[in-house]
Parts: sequence; structure tokens; C-alpha cells
Amino acid sequence: MQVDDIDAAQKWLEGVGYYRMSAYWLSYEEPPADGQTRSKKFKPGTNFTKIHDLYVFDRRLRVLLLEAIERIEIHVRSRWTYRMSHAYGSHAHLDHNLFAGAINHAEQLVRLARAVEKSEETFIQHYRTKYTEPFSPPLWASTELMTMGELSKWVQATKDNSVKSAVARDIGLPTRETLEGTLQAFAYVRNICAHHGRLWNRRLVKRLPYIRRYRDDLIIDDDQAQRQPDNRIYNVIVILLQLLHLQATDSTYFARLRDLIDDIEDRDRTSMGFPANWCDRPAWNL
Repeated sequence: MQVDDIDAAQKWLEGVGYYRMSAYWLSYEEPPADGQTRSKKFKPGTNFTKIHDLYVFDRRLRVLLLEAIERIEIHVRSRWTYRMSHAYGSHAHLDHNLFAGAINHAEQLVRLARAVEKSEETFIQHYRTKYTEPFSPPLWASTELMTMGELSKWVQATKDNSVKSAVARDIGLPTRETLEGTLQAFAYVRNICAHHGRLWNRRLVKRLPYIRRYRDDLIIDDDQAQRQPDNRIYNVIVILLQLLHLQATDSTYFARLRDLIDDIEDRDRTSMGFPANWCDRPAWNL
């Protein structure tokens, strides 16, 4: 590997770590010999600056995706709270009859009770001061204490399919099934971002569901027996863009994301699942 500035590279590796950086230069190594997992020999022309730039790109991408997922999470939280409260009252989340799996519901209530007990939020303190029963604040306050993963589980456990279908329509998805699958995939990606994991050149454990409405954006994995979206980050990005567009908010988000993606090489976009004609697809031309 060519290193133009030895001192700068050493300081970077001291701050980031060899192991963490090695994930970004793995694809630049020569193929391993039989019986080996890695050759640890670089292809001709590999430059440390390039690897550094990939790492910085991935860090910036995580920040942008966290921003997008946050907006979708808040939208889902708002619509699910509205639909449940109007259908079943302010403390609908306390009624185990409204949720599938009594034990799972009890576990979620325990988690929520702990969050309420530890919370120093003003609205929680106000509730404690004014009310003694029930222990949990109303749904619109309680959901503010849920992580996205927890929110996803509450939505999935909701028995009333008409509520889930309405929430799906509210945010731009066609069915409750696609809502559940999309929230699970988003929560998984959010956790990667929040824990500073790698998005570039990664196969995600959680796949998005096939959303026919956005079929012209999704890349389908041809190796699968069923029509399943490819499990790299590209598909997550385009669904995020579609759902953000439906919020009709005035934002610089699209331009910032497009500028970041434009700034990397074709091979690096391909490693994330981007097709050759990505910029001509609907999500990028809303």
C-alpha cells in the first residue's frame, strides 16, 4: 500500500485502530491463497489516502442516514400514537388485550416502566407530580421514551390490523406487512449507525420487504428463490428517500446525500448495491 504521509497515517491508525480500518481495505487486498482467509497483500496502486477517504465517507453516510431514520421514526411514532389513542384511549398501551403475546407485552411494559422511573424529562416529572395512577404516562408521552427498536416491536405486536394498515398508509407504505418489515430493517440500520458500524460494502442481516410500489427503485437479489430486495444499503437509502419525500418538508437533505454519493467512485457505489443507472431511478428524481 502506498502511504504518502507516514506520520499522518500513523496518527490516524492510532486514533481509529488497525482492525477497524482493515475492513475498508479488505477489498483492495489480493485474493488469498488456498487455505487462507486473507492474503494481507495489497493490489497494485492501493493508496492509504483512498482508504482514509472511504472511512470518512462511511462516517458521513452514517450521520445522514441517522438523520433520515430519525425523521421516519418520529413520523411513525406520531401516527401510531394518534391511531391507537383515538381507537382505544390515552392508555391503550396498558391493555394487554390489544397486543399479541401477553408475555412479550409484559416485558415491554417493564422496560417502559424502568424508562419512566429513570427519566428526568420535564413532561415525565410533571406527570409524576400530578398523577399517581396509572404509573405509565399516556401513550403520546410514553412513546417518547421508546427506542426505535422498541417502537417497532410495539407496532408489530398491535393486534388491530386496521391501525397498522392506517399507519402504513400515513407514512407512505402500502400494507401493514411492509410497515413491520421496513421498521425492523430501519431499526437494524439505525443501530449500526448509532454504534459507528460500517455501512459501505456490507451485507445487512435484515432485508427490506419487497415493496411493489417502489419496485422501480429496489434492486432485487437474483440469487434468491423469492423476490427479495438485495440486502445492501442502497435499497434502504432509496426507501428512506421515498418516505421522506412524502413528508413534504422543505429540506436540504436530498442535495446533501446526493453530493456525498456523487463524490465517490463507481466501484465504491457498486459495493453498496448501487446500480449503474442509479441517478436515473425515481427516488433520485423526486
